[in-house]
Amino acid sequence: MRSYNIKFKRQAINRVEEIGIDAAIKETKVPRRTVRDWVSNQSKKTQGRKEIIPFSHALVLYMKDERRDNKLVTTRTLIEYMKSHQHTWLVEYLQTKKSKDREQKALYKLCQQFSKR
Repeated sequence: MRSYNIKFKRQAINRVEEIGIDAAIKETKVPRRTVRDWVSNQSKKTQGRKEIIPFSHALVLYMKDERRDNKLVTTRTLIEYMKSHQHTWLVEYLQTKKSKDREQKALYKLCQQFSKR
């Protein structure tokens, strides 16, 4: 089984988009199935773990702003941010938990893990 480097794969995918799959296969001398896999995998966005917090970028910006202003960023401040800016998401997230106690523990743990990144 032959392996191909990333640069070659990207060039082959670009050629498929430019001249079509049949011409690209003849040009690159790569099996049809391999090229089709490259093209289909390129369009998939399944790499990496799904983000639990959909507003993670905004939350990171909030944390940086707070730290820049020499303020402490605690789990409690992250939860307050979520309550005021992402209330709908927070309510939906908490509804997935079995009890009030588990809601709080899960939310605290989520914020603590997020702040470690």
